[in-house]
Amino acid sequence: MKTAIFASLLLISSLASANSVSTNEKLTIETFETTQTGLMKAGTEVNGAGSGAEYSYAEYDQTAPKVDRFERVGQVISSARDFVAMGEEIYNLVQKGKPTNTTEHAPLSVVPKDPISKEIIEAFDLEGFSMPVQKKFTTIMKSGFKEVVRFEYMVVYSYGGSYNGAGKWIAGAEIIPVKVVTKFGWDFNASMKVSGIMNHGTKADPVAGLMMIVKYQMNSWGKAEERNDTFHITGRGEFKSYLTK
Repeated sequence: MKTAIFASLLLISSLASANSVSTNEKLTIETFETTQTGLMKAGTEVNGAGSGAEYSYAEYDQTAPKVDRFERVGQVISSARDFVAMGEEIYNLVQKGKPTNTTEHAPLSVVPKDPISKEIIEAFDLEGFSMPVQKKFTTIMKSGFKEVVRFEYMVVYSYGGSYNGAGKWIAGAEIIPVKVVTKFGWDFNASMKVSGIMNHGTKADPVAGLMMIVKYQMNSWGKAEERNDTFHITGRGEFKSYLTK
């Protein structure tokens, strides 16, 4: 019994030593847009890891109950003179290497105030929104030449909604985690935060703008790394990613 326990402890120590990061070892992080065919499929191996326990694999529960993206209104999280952002200002995407259940938060909307009453006009009272747009991204972290974290997610939003024939607004904007692969010894977390709202049009015919930040935190023995990527969406459907180099 003692021999088995000692062997197990030795194995864990060996794996920790093999996967820990030297202070001289270069860490590189890259985020890039992917196509649907570029996303990993269930069971995909990373860097030939085989079936070993060196990698922890998790994906978002696609069977979870779906919520209408206009149903959850949320709260006012940012306000300007003539429009507001509603939803949830910050929420977790990944906790300790596992995607969180994103059906529990309210998607983001940038909507107008009525010019006379100044009451907030909710997204389902606007007209002419586009079909939901999906942008897929992958973040990869390497320690030296070895891939230690891979995170795949989607940015989803609808645009172009108008109020009494004016304005171009945003509804149902959110970031949805898809899959996470982490090498043994690495702790990965990610969250979304609203950075700000703006008007790209005129006061008479506003065009909403929304900025969202994805924050990553990656930790291993004696090493911690953080990264922020920013995404900018407009009511005209324009999309711009500002990916940290």
